[in-house]
Amino acid sequence: MKTSREIRCCVLMAVGSVAALPTTAAYAQDAQPGDFVTAPAGTQLGLVYYLGSTSDNFVDAKGNDVPASSLDTNVLLLRYVYYFDVAGVRADVNVLQPFGGLHNMRLGGRKIGTKEFTPGDLTLVGTVWPLNDPKKGRYFGIATYLTLPTGDYSATRPGLAANRWSVAIQPGFRFKIAPKWSVDLVGGTTIYGDNHDGAGATTIRKDASYTALGWLNYQASDKTTLSFGGITNRGGAETIGGVKGADVTSTTVRADWSQMLNPTTQFLIEVGHDVEAKNNFKRDATLTLRLAKFF
Repeated sequence: MKTSREIRCCVLMAVGSVAALPTTAAYAQDAQPGDFVTAPAGTQLGLVYYLGSTSDNFVDAKGNDVPASSLDTNVLLLRYVYYFDVAGVRADVNVLQPFGGLHNMRLGGRKIGTKEFTPGDLTLVGTVWPLNDPKKGRYFGIATYLTLPTGDYSATRPGLAANRWSVAIQPGFRFKIAPKWSVDLVGGTTIYGDNHDGAGATTIRKDASYTALGWLNYQASDKTTLSFGGITNRGGAETIGGVKGADVTSTTVRADWSQMLNPTTQFLIEVGHDVEAKNNFKRDATLTLRLAKFF
């Protein structure tokens, strides 16, 4: 049984660190199957995502459950992508804007007020593909994410906004292993600026975080793809007012179905479940819905 002091410590770290959890996990260090497959130069792509999760368990830095804890997330993400060539090399630019927030947040029985629907931080992305070989189904791209502190931030009510700059570098490799089978392998490193507006005017510093993910894809038909994979996140320990917390970790297994509705429209559904978490909410279920339209 945790003492009240330990519970208060967990609350402090959770309020400081959970604000960026949905957006970071959902897109800044994540990738769906085929994200590193290029489109022809001049192609424009508009995407709408729904990103949801539910948790009834917080796991502390020592791996112990904190009873009477919960968190639900609901995020709407708008994304625009444009593909072009630079000196014969395929590239793209992205703009991502999330909206939404956190719901039903409790830690050790203590209810924490949250921002339930506000704009999150704007993210700008640029990707280049040193390897772009559609004939052999091989692609290698390097994406750079720049997240700006543009969202609706509160020091005491966690939401999507983190009130800090961050930069993520994400290399991704897509290759075929059989006529109907392919693999996506993606890594990522994110570095963070300081948030000087923490609770009580404290400064919150955040260590770098690291991500690795993979997908095994089966091309069931020209229109349908089934994928199975996992993602793990490590790092991101926060120092709040000179007190350093522990790294945040999570590992999620997931399955994905994508379907071409017509030659220019794709629908994707993805479900997942956390099999590991430390200093983090362990999610019982995650859900991603995505509608993509090519122009």
